[in-house]
Amino acid sequence: MRIRIGVVVLAVVLLIAAFISNIPSEAETELACRRALDNLSTWTNRPDVCLDVSAETYRTFLLMYQLREEGLD
Repeated sequence: MRIRIGVVVLAVVLLIAAFISNIPSEAETELACRRALDNLSTWTNRPDVCLDVSAETYRTFLLMYQLREEGLD
């Protein structure tokens, strides 16, 4: 009986660890957002990847993208 409980607890711990490891970090989310920006991206029309990025960070990325498109990077 103890072995079964131990196996179940171990399985639950491994499932929780697997779930947590699949959550992208803030840096990964921001990098994906920067890559998703295009000419259709605006303050109100965000790519889906950018929905989890803060408004200030998104605005900065959008301004950087626009400057790069103008050749002012």
